[in-house]
Amino acid sequence: MEDFNLPSTERTNLLKNLQEAMSDAPVPPYFWAMCQVCELQALEKFIKIARISPPIFRSFTAQAYSMILYWTQSAQGTSRGSTPITTQTNRGLGSSPTGSPPAKRQKTTKSPSSSPLAERQTITKSLVGSPLLHRSKAASDLARERDGYCCVLSKNSSIDVAHIYLFCRLSTSEENVFGTRHLFWMHLKSFWSEEKVAAWEAELFPRGLSKTGDERVDNRITLSKDAHCLWNRGAYALKPISISDDKTILRVQLFWQKKQPDMQAAMSLLTIPLSTENLNQNEGAFDHGQTILYDEGGNRIKSGDIFDLKTDDPTTKPLPSFKLLELQWFLTRVIGMAGAAFPYEAGSGDDSDEDIPGLDLDEAGDTSFLLDIPSSNSLEFLYKVNRALAESPKHHTEEVEEDRVGRGSGYVV
Repeated sequence: MEDFNLPSTERTNLLKNLQEAMSDAPVPPYFWAMCQVCELQALEKFIKIARISPPIFRSFTAQAYSMILYWTQSAQGTSRGSTPITTQTNRGLGSSPTGSPPAKRQKTTKSPSSSPLAERQTITKSLVGSPLLHRSKAASDLARERDGYCCVLSKNSSIDVAHIYLFCRLSTSEENVFGTRHLFWMHLKSFWSEEKVAAWEAELFPRGLSKTGDERVDNRITLSKDAHCLWNRGAYALKPISISDDKTILRVQLFWQKKQPDMQAAMSLLTIPLSTENLNQNEGAFDHGQTILYDEGGNRIKSGDIFDLKTDDPTTKPLPSFKLLELQWFLTRVIGMAGAAFPYEAGSGDDSDEDIPGLDLDEAGDTSFLLDIPSSNSLEFLYKVNRALAESPKHHTEEVEEDRVGRGSGYVV
């Protein structure tokens, strides 16, 4: 039932323990939503930290907002909507080089590229001196061809080739380890195991977070313009189910999302999300009205519907990345439950984490470093504390009734 955003008994019990450890204090909506989708071991870790210092842990809960802000906004502070291709590159985009023609300047929407083998990336210098990766028309064309020149959900031919992970988050380097990219990926480790986050990261940044990412065909999915817009707003999420042994068929499942009504700045951690079971529309992604999608047969797409994405060449035209769709599955549900970050007041789109405090605690070790917390919410302190925990022994392994990926791994708060 957790696919429909209804917490399992085990998750509910952990949330009750965490609420008690926090002295029943309310939490920000994005932290509440993250707790509905994160791994159970993360909640176990949170309980231990909150018992050590509830006030400091409450300050940590604000970091969830910065994660969703980073996920939903472009570098210019706009939403995850389509952006035009400005430059193209000439390179191989699958597991082996292809004879793709040189790219032209072209106006279209979204586009990443490539696959397993290292590929030639065209990189120039941005105005501020950081290496800049250009969009690839070749990758966009391959994804469009792979998906049959139509939306993978509705088969509509009015399409966008959409990035799963925002291109603007790949296109520049970031040497600053306190920068928004590094902090985003650090925060992910608070909610999922280091092994899982490392697998997601490797799909995008094979040379490390400080370098530009890769343009990849498998970071693209073809959607109708309506489906793309709804996906950006968290109206629905796609859950990757399975991929065939020959990598030619990827099965995904669509789940409509439903935003909590009357969302406040703080809420009880024990608030039960609205069920998405049997939904055939979304309410809440936009200020007014409902949003609907229809399948190829003209029927309303409903929560739980399954779609098979196919390719006739998994090397040159690889399917959308299972790992990246998994990351999208978690974070898009957070947006669906709590709302996207970009509709808030002007000025919130600068991706700055400077006003968001952070902490990290070694659950079994000395906590005397808490006495040295500076009065300002310094990112340097956040980084040092996170590094301290990352270098500490992994926390204990416990068996859980449900099958969980990354069991027994460490988490960074």
